[in-house]
Amino acid sequence: MKKLTVNVLLLMMVSTSQIPVASAAQAPQYVLEKVVTLSRHGVRPQTDSASLQKATGQAWPEWTVPDGFLTGHGYMGVAQQGAYQLKQWLAQGLPLKEQQHCPTPGSVWVWAAPDQRTKATGMALVDGMFPGCGIAVHSASTPHDPLFDTLEMGLAHPDMAVVKQEVMARMGSPEEAAKRYQPAVDLLRQAVCTPDKDSCTFLDKPWKIKISDNGKVKLGGPVSAGATIGETIRLQYSENLPLEQVAFGHAASAEQVSALMALHAAKYDLVSDTPEYARHGGSILMRQLLNALTAGTQNPTSQTIHPALQRPLVMLVGHDTNIAQIQTMLGFNWQLPVYPRNDIPPGGSLNLARYKNTQTGEQLVRITFSARTLDQWRQLSPLNAQHPLPEAEFQAAWCKKTDVGTLCPLAEFVSHVRQQLVDDGKDVAVFK
Repeated sequence: MKKLTVNVLLLMMVSTSQIPVASAAQAPQYVLEKVVTLSRHGVRPQTDSASLQKATGQAWPEWTVPDGFLTGHGYMGVAQQGAYQLKQWLAQGLPLKEQQHCPTPGSVWVWAAPDQRTKATGMALVDGMFPGCGIAVHSASTPHDPLFDTLEMGLAHPDMAVVKQEVMARMGSPEEAAKRYQPAVDLLRQAVCTPDKDSCTFLDKPWKIKISDNGKVKLGGPVSAGATIGETIRLQYSENLPLEQVAFGHAASAEQVSALMALHAAKYDLVSDTPEYARHGGSILMRQLLNALTAGTQNPTSQTIHPALQRPLVMLVGHDTNIAQIQTMLGFNWQLPVYPRNDIPPGGSLNLARYKNTQTGEQLVRITFSARTLDQWRQLSPLNAQHPLPEAEFQAAWCKKTDVGTLCPLAEFVSHVRQQLVDDGKDVAVFK
């Protein structure tokens, strides 16, 4: 009996020793190694009040800052968002070492497009994440930066015949487009136009494709000005302007704002998101995103990268057009609450998070897009577990669901993206 008891005890000891012990101290399977973000600037007023007045025949509400500048409201919203995101990343293992409550030198790098609103957004991010730490926001010393202004600088050379073909395939004939978007045109006319015969004449012009000398593509007719107006209405609501000023009193809710953004959504769907246009406009930027994401791995995408791209947290701040190009190259579509499909709100960020499987050593990437809702912007709502930042995840057949989200093998992700790259501006110096 004594021998039997000893054998049973030994068996129990062997059996229980083979059972993983679940405890708070147990190492997680996936640890966050690095984060690379591409963000849009925060809330700003319209960039050209005079053109809006000319288009609609009435003066638009004045803001507290000059046209195109980041507002205080926009700054605060981005700062809150930055603090929220950093807390999540640190909880998942992002290796930012502290030195007197600030990240150690060489841990964080921020590069912004050379506009006031983008540079100020970069400052809002670091102030929200690392208040009082004095982390610098870097930008080009020239008015244009090839990372963000490839098309404007004439560095992109898309095949215009292909671009036109892709746009026409999405748009259909001018008559078909006019019929399809007539409800959006009527809604915008009711909201921002006056009875004067010269008000909003652009809404009655025929749809057509316009290509500038530097290769930028626009849609003639209602879309170009209509997209700008729709974006301005969204910005007014997000800024918490009095409702009587938002679309001249015709947008009292987030749903009504979204409806007035239909022509803005059309601009991106029909032009900006076409593959040929996006690949040529976004390849310079995409290369640097890949360089940052793979820096320090066994298979970096480049052996000659800017040293700052090695840091655990790399944040780039640009414009919605930049995110649209990268989004299209990735084949990443999203639908955030209330917004039009694939919309890129102020402060929206495309996030590339590199994880390591602690059991196998495999490196993976989680790709997300996150942005405040219209009402979260308007109210500057605190972001927390009860009221999270809306987020969409990249999905593909070669990715897998995990307890930290959808993870894609890094090597397959890089291969997927490289297929989209073109050589436009490949050897142009960046981060200068």
